Amino acid sequence: MRNPSARESGEQRFSVSIRPRVAVLDMIGTTVQSGDEVALSFREAFTEVGATLTDEAISEIRGRSKTEAIALLVDRLFPTHEDRVALSSAVYADFQARLQRRYKTETLPVPGADRALRWLIDTDIRVVLTTGLDRGTADQLVSGLGWHTLGLAGVISGDDVRRGRPTPDLIHAAMNLVGERDPKAVLAAGDTVADLQAAAAAGVGWSVGVLGGAHAIDRLREHPHSVLLESISELPRWLGDGS
Repeated sequence: MRNPSARESGEQRFSVSIRPRVAVLDMIGTTVQSGDEVALSFREAFTEVGATLTDEAISEIRGRSKTEAIALLVDRLFPTHEDRVALSSAVYADFQARLQRRYKTETLPVPGADRALRWLIDTDIRVVLTTGLDRGTADQLVSGLGWHTLGLAGVISGDDVRRGRPTPDLIHAAMNLVGERDPKAVLAAGDTVADLQAAAAAGVGWSVGVLGGAHAIDRLREHPHSVLLESISELPRWLGDGS
């Protein structure tokens, strides 16, 4: 079902003259299909240390830096542990290894994401992909999808910033990478509440929420946004591709 908010709130397609100069796009759940890979890897890594994660606990930390998310969960689940830093590091290493194994065989783009990325790049919009995952996993995903040949401006991983979402650090790092100083020239897109919060904190000109990922429309609607789209595949048309 199409999201009715675009018309009801007066949102509209933009003309070529005011398109963004930079598009900062989340990976998992936005441009890369989000199955159970992340959730299962979280659950299994915590099961190894004797903890059970609920669906709610996982949903709350989706979109955030995975190192920060695991540290938060460890603090919550093991408040009296003698060395929570070491425990967090061990859980993260286990999570990372499990996730990388899964992504070797289970990585697919969101339908239409390839076309959307190519259209943005062909329209002279610099595209930077961002993720709360580590650099190795991010590079593995980009290479496995064949996106290293698209002409991306770059990829920013959770390893490249001090703080993850909902802070604007990933967006700021993407802007620095391409030499863009004006946040109003930036479009940021993601599938989680943390993505929208980061976009608002950065003060970007276009904040795009996409459905079908970690968070449903009711949760995304509660946070500032320019538009909520069913999929990143709709981004070119919303920006005005002439079709």
